[in-house]
Amino acid sequence: MIRRFLEFAIDKPLLNHILLTFIVLLSIFAYVNIPKEIFPPMNMDKVTVSGGYAGTSADVLDKMVVKTIEDDLQNIDELDTIKTTIKNGSFSILVDIKPGSDNISVLNDVKDIISSVKKDLPADMAEPIAKVRLHSFPLVLIALAGDKTKKELLERADELKSELSRFKDLSEISIRGDAEDELVIKINEQKILAFGLSPSLAIESIRNISSIFPIGTIKERGSHLYISTYNGEKNQESIESTVISVGDFRVRIGDIADVSFKLSDESELSHYNGVRNVSLNISKSENGNSIELVKQIRELLKESSKKHPELQYEIYTDTSIWIKNRLNTVFANILFGLMLVFIAMLIFINRGIAMVVAIGIPVSFMIGLIVTELMGDSLNMLSLLGALIALGMLVDEAIVVAENIYRHLEEGMERREAAIVGALEMFPAVLAATLTTVFAFLPMLLLSGEMGMFIKIIPIMITVLLLSSLFEAFYFLPLHAHDFLRVSHDESFTKSIWKKLRSWHNTALHFVFKKKWLSLIVIVVTILSLTFVLIKNSKFQLFPDFDTTQIYVYGKVNINSELEDTEKIITDLEKKLLANIKSDDVSSITSVIGFTLDAKNVAETGEHLFHIFIDLHERAPTNVFDTYISPYLSIEYSKDVLKRNRSAKEIAVEVESIVKPFRNLKDKDGSVYDEVVVRVPGAGVVASDIEVSLSGNNEQKIIEGVKKLESALAEISGVNNVSNDANIGEKELKLRVNEYGQQLGFNEELISRELRTYYLKGEYAKMFNDSGLVRVKIESGINEKISSIDTIEVQVPSSNQYVLLSDVCDFIMIQGFVALKKEDGVRIRTVVASLDKKIQTSAEVMKKLEPTFGQLRSDGYKIDIKGEEKENNKNKKEMMRSAVIAIFLIFITLVWLFDSIKKSLIVISTIPLVLLGVYFGHMVMGINLTMPGMIGIVGLAGVVVNDGLIVVNFIKHASDTEELMKKAQTRLRPILLTSLTTVLGLSTLIFFASGQAMILQPMAISLGFGIACATVLNLIYVPLLYAVVFKIKDKEEISKI
Repeated sequence: MIRRFLEFAIDKPLLNHILLTFIVLLSIFAYVNIPKEIFPPMNMDKVTVSGGYAGTSADVLDKMVVKTIEDDLQNIDELDTIKTTIKNGSFSILVDIKPGSDNISVLNDVKDIISSVKKDLPADMAEPIAKVRLHSFPLVLIALAGDKTKKELLERADELKSELSRFKDLSEISIRGDAEDELVIKINEQKILAFGLSPSLAIESIRNISSIFPIGTIKERGSHLYISTYNGEKNQESIESTVISVGDFRVRIGDIADVSFKLSDESELSHYNGVRNVSLNISKSENGNSIELVKQIRELLKESSKKHPELQYEIYTDTSIWIKNRLNTVFANILFGLMLVFIAMLIFINRGIAMVVAIGIPVSFMIGLIVTELMGDSLNMLSLLGALIALGMLVDEAIVVAENIYRHLEEGMERREAAIVGALEMFPAVLAATLTTVFAFLPMLLLSGEMGMFIKIIPIMITVLLLSSLFEAFYFLPLHAHDFLRVSHDESFTKSIWKKLRSWHNTALHFVFKKKWLSLIVIVVTILSLTFVLIKNSKFQLFPDFDTTQIYVYGKVNINSELEDTEKIITDLEKKLLANIKSDDVSSITSVIGFTLDAKNVAETGEHLFHIFIDLHERAPTNVFDTYISPYLSIEYSKDVLKRNRSAKEIAVEVESIVKPFRNLKDKDGSVYDEVVVRVPGAGVVASDIEVSLSGNNEQKIIEGVKKLESALAEISGVNNVSNDANIGEKELKLRVNEYGQQLGFNEELISRELRTYYLKGEYAKMFNDSGLVRVKIESGINEKISSIDTIEVQVPSSNQYVLLSDVCDFIMIQGFVALKKEDGVRIRTVVASLDKKIQTSAEVMKKLEPTFGQLRSDGYKIDIKGEEKENNKNKKEMMRSAVIAIFLIFITLVWLFDSIKKSLIVISTIPLVLLGVYFGHMVMGINLTMPGMIGIVGLAGVVVNDGLIVVNFIKHASDTEELMKKAQTRLRPILLTSLTTVLGLSTLIFFASGQAMILQPMAISLGFGIACATVLNLIYVPLLYAVVFKIKDKEEISKI
C-alpha cells in the first residue's frame, strides 16, 4: 500500500505540482484570514450575576439575595469556582464555566435560579441580571479631546461608537467617562412641610408626571391610530409649572423642588497625558484580526477628524503594534533557523539533499497554517513559537528519508527505484519516530484550567506540523528527490569532516566496549549523580520573567473622597510622572479615576480608586540577532517604534522613586494616599505570585489573621507589595426603633419609607426627549450633611405630629469594609504579594511561612493557598500524569516497531538520563526551571527516542561487537544531522529570546540541551547497553566457544 502511494507520488508529477501550487494558494488565504494576537485565550468563559439595591449594606445584601443564589449555583454541575464581591448597594457573582459546557444551557439554568429568588426580594428591587461573559481581547483605546462641553464630547463618542459597532469582530466598545441624560428633581423638605404635605406622598405624585408606555391603538377600516402620552414635558419651565396632587392638596412642582436637566454622575473619569478626555476602550472577539481591525479604525478616525476638525482623536495602547512586532520577531527567528538548517545541510551533506529537504519545510508550514485556520486557532506568540520549536524536528524525517534515497543512488540504483525503495525502507522507523514525538506532546492537552487553555496551542501546532512533515516526506519529497537528487563526486570537504567524526566515534566505541559493564556503570552513575546535584540546587517558578510594555501605578485615597476629589489628588502625581520619565521610554500615560485593577488583575470600582497606565515604547534591539538579522527577515519591520533602551523593570524603579514621596503626603485629615502601588504586570494564568486566603467564623478574627500573615511576609526578603482586600469602608449607621418609638407606633418599615425620601437618590420615572430616554431622579438636599440625621423629624403614625428621629430610634454606628469577598459561598480575606524571583520563589516563601500557617490553623483559621504555588502544584501533578501517559504511548509504539520489550526499554532508558542536559542548560543560561521548561522535558521524551530507535533498528542483527559498532557508526551521520538541525532550529530561541518570546525560552533550553545530551547517549550509551543486555560478544570470544 505504501509502495503504491509512493509510486503515485512519483508517477504523477504534473498533478502533484498543481496540488503543491494549490496548497501555496490556500496557505496565503489562511494567513490573510487567520486571527493574529499576542497570546491565545487563557480565560475560561464565565457567567456573571449582578444586581443591587440602593442604600443596602453589603451584609444585608448577602443575607437578602446573594447567599441564596450562591447555594443554588453550587448545584449546577457545569459551573466551577464561584467568586462573589458584595459592596454597599450592589453585588457581583463571577462563576467559571467548565470547558465543554453549553453556555446557553448554563445561562438558562442561572436565570431560572434568579427567577426563583425574585419572589423574596423587595418589590422595588430590580431583578439581578445574568449573562455569559466570553473572553475578549484588548485592542486599542481612543481619546477624544477638544474645546467642547462634556455633553458634546459624549455625543461625538456615541457617534464614533455607533460607527465602530458596524465593524465585524469587535466584541466590546465602552466609553470611559460616559454619562446619561437625567432630570433631577431636588425636593425641598422645608417647603413641603410648610405646605403641610407628606414628603413620601409628594414623591409618589412626582413619579407619575411621565409615562413612556403606549396606551393602545384604534383600528378603523382603512386607518389605524396609535395612542400614547406626551412622555413628559421637555423643558425645565414646563416641569416646574406642572401641578401635582399630594393628598387633597394641589401644588406646582417648582414650589416644592428645584428642577434641572443634567448629565448623570460619572462613575469614571479618564485622563490622557494629564488632560481630561472621553475615551473609548475597544476589545475584539476571538476571531478578530487585530492588525486589520486597527487599520480600519485608523481610517475611520481620519474621516472623523475631517468631519470634526475641532476635536483631537488619539490612539493609544495599540495592541496591534505589539502583535506586529512580536510576530515579526518570531517570523525572523523561524526564517533564520531555516537558514541555519539549510547551511548545516550544505556543509555536512550535499546541495542535492539540502535542496530537497529545504523545499519540504515551507510545504509543511503551509499545510500546518491551513489546518490551524480550519481548527479555528489563531496566529500568536505561542503558536509561532511552537512552530519554531518544531522547525528542527521537521527536517529530521526529511533528512533520514532523503539520506537513505541518496545512499541507494550512490550504490547505483535507478532514480525512480531509489526514490521508492529509499522512502519505503524508512517508513516504519520514520512513522514510529513521528508518533513518539506526537505522543510526547499530545498528552499536554490534558492540562486543565486556564493553564491548559493557554498552553494547548503548542502541542497542537507541533503535532500538526509533524504530521504535515510526515505527509511531505513520503509524498512530495520522493518526487523532489527523483527530480533533483544527483550523486555528487566532488565532496572532499564534506567527506573529510565525516571521516574525522567517524574516527572519533569509532575510538569512543572501542574504548567503552573494552570493559562493557564497567563503562555502563560509570556512565549511568556519573549522569545520575550529576543530575541529582543539579536538581537539588535548582529553583522552580511558573513562568520566566520577561520585558513588558506597560507599568501600572494604582491605589486609593480616602474612602470618603468623591470622584472629583480623587481627580485633584492624582493630578500632581500625573504631572510628576509626565515631567520626569523620558519620552524615549514612555509613549503615553493614561489615568482612570474611579477604577483600578488590583493585585489579582480584578477590576474594582469606587470613587476613591485610581489606576495609571504607563504605556512604554517598544524595546530597542538588545542582542545581535534583533539588531542585525531580524530587521531583514521580518515581514513588516518598523524601526521608528523601537525607541526604548531600558527594561520595564528598570523604568519601574525610576517610577517608584517618583511615587515614593507621594506616599508620605499629609493633609488635615491624615494621609492623602491610603495606598500607591507600582507594578510591572506579567503574562500567564496567575496574577499574583503569592496569594493566600483566610476564612473563619468571625470577620474580626479573620482580619487579625490577615495582619499576622502580612507581618510574616514583610519579614521575608524578596517579597514586595504586600496587601490585602480587607479595606476599611464607609461607616454604616444602623437605626433601631426604641421602646418610645414603638409606643408611638413606629416600626422599621415606617422609618425606612419615611427616611428613604430624604436620603436615597433614586430613579422614580422615565421620559423621552429629542435625544432619547431621560431618567427622572428625585433627591433631597438634606443628605449633604451627616448632622442632618440628628435634627430630622418624622411624622408620628396616624397623626399630624412630628418627633425627632433621635427620640424614637437608637443610633448604632458600624465600621464596615469596602466589600465582602466570598468564594464558593464562604467569606474570605486574601493577602497578596509579588516576588523578586532572583531572591525567592513562591515555593521557598511558602516553606518559610509554614510556622505561620501552623499557628493560624491551630487558631481555627482555614487557609487556602492560591497564586503561583497552587498553580505550580496542580501543574506538576498534571505534567507528571502527562509524562506517564506519554512514556507509555512511546513504549507501545516501540514495542510495535521492535516486537521486543528489551529493545524498547533500551531506547526508553535514555529519557531519564537526558535530564542532565536539561538542568545543565538551565544552569548555564542562568534561569530557573519553569512550567514551559517542564513541558519541554515531556516533549523531549518523544524526541530523544527517535535517534535511539533508528540505532537499535540498525544494530539489532549484529552478531558480534565489531559488527555492532560498524552498524552503529552507519547511523552517525543521520543522528548528528537530525540533532544538529533540531538544535540549530532552536538556537535563536535559546540564545536570542526577547520580550514575550522568553516565555518559551525554557522549553527551547530543555529541548536543545536535552537533545545535545541525547545525541551522545544514542551514539555511545545505546549501543553499549544493547551489547550488555543481549550479551553480544567479541569475535575472539565467539571463536573460543
